[in-house]
Amino acid sequence: MEVLTFNFFLLSIMGVWKPRGWRGIKAILYNINRSIVVIVNHIFLLSGILDLEFKNVDLDAFVDNLALILAMVVVRQKIVCVIQNRTGVKHILDSLAKGPFKLRTHQEKLIFSRFDDFARNIFTYYPLVFMSSLLTYSSGHMAVMDPPYVLPYKGWFPYNYTRTTKIYWTTAIYQLYAVFTTATINLILDLLLPCIMCYMCGHIHILKHRFKEMIEKLLVMSENNVPQEKIISTERKLLGEWIEYHIDILRLVKFTNELFSSVVFVQYTVSALLLCTIAYLMSHTDTMTMSFAGNLAFFTAMFIQILLPCYCADKLSYEFLDISTGIYDTNWHYLSNNIRKSVVIILRKSYRPVIITSSFFIVLSLESFTKVVKLAYTIYNVLE
Repeated sequence: MEVLTFNFFLLSIMGVWKPRGWRGIKAILYNINRSIVVIVNHIFLLSGILDLEFKNVDLDAFVDNLALILAMVVVRQKIVCVIQNRTGVKHILDSLAKGPFKLRTHQEKLIFSRFDDFARNIFTYYPLVFMSSLLTYSSGHMAVMDPPYVLPYKGWFPYNYTRTTKIYWTTAIYQLYAVFTTATINLILDLLLPCIMCYMCGHIHILKHRFKEMIEKLLVMSENNVPQEKIISTERKLLGEWIEYHIDILRLVKFTNELFSSVVFVQYTVSALLLCTIAYLMSHTDTMTMSFAGNLAFFTAMFIQILLPCYCADKLSYEFLDISTGIYDTNWHYLSNNIRKSVVIILRKSYRPVIITSSFFIVLSLESFTKVVKLAYTIYNVLE
């Protein structure tokens, strides 16, 4: 959970997440910071949209501007999702820290640590790739700057920035600040859903471990000739706790899916367009230029950005299906008829696939990732 804690600490610095308990002057300063971030993002997005030209179009410049606008649209959706659904995000964090989700034994902590380490690896290596890509992409745009005529990024402004050097550099610094700020927020929010899904996978493994412990405990009681009434009472108690844990995991996954549904839809849709537009730019750029290196870095970042949630969602779906395997690996068939009937019902429930979806037709999985790549390639061929 330390990964999520640090994630929200970074979001607080960037003005997207207000820390709990902040009131008075702290809350005022945070609201000012958040307003600046939101305004900067929207002004940059509006500036790029107004600069789009549909007559006498320079296709390469148009596609370059469009790719950046689409990336900004995705970030805007993520920011809006977290700010508007603050209560829902807090519910997810609180749920993971209490009730049946609390780790009870040293063995459970060892099981969970495997997935916590995986989340840490994501949190370590993804930012390195993303920030390297961002620096390379920005360097490619900074290389074409020609003060006071050419800005690092395309954009329309209600004033003549070529009039003086001061106005030009103020505008250029604003653009660089907007891109770096928005990209950093995008990076942090990219890690949120995959890390939550990693922790869900850890809790599914703990769920299987608790079922195994429950069966072993009941078998020991039967072998030691414990009174039948006490065995039945213990069966009901342990099975009830296990089912409650299973239902809580399912509910939390469903709640998380509903919360991030809009982000998944926008990310999935825009990623296909981004991959094909950037590939088009690369195919029309000299490979020995900084522009090509920048576009290649942008393409790499977008590729990993859509791969990461698809992989984690695919892993989560597999872990849910694997619950039945964990149950079959125990000696549950040696227990009483009552618990065997309950286990059969649990098995039927576990065969239903649990998937992360959006808008009834987008399913996050490795299969859907390949579809995005194929769609991007199809659109690229149309542009060519």
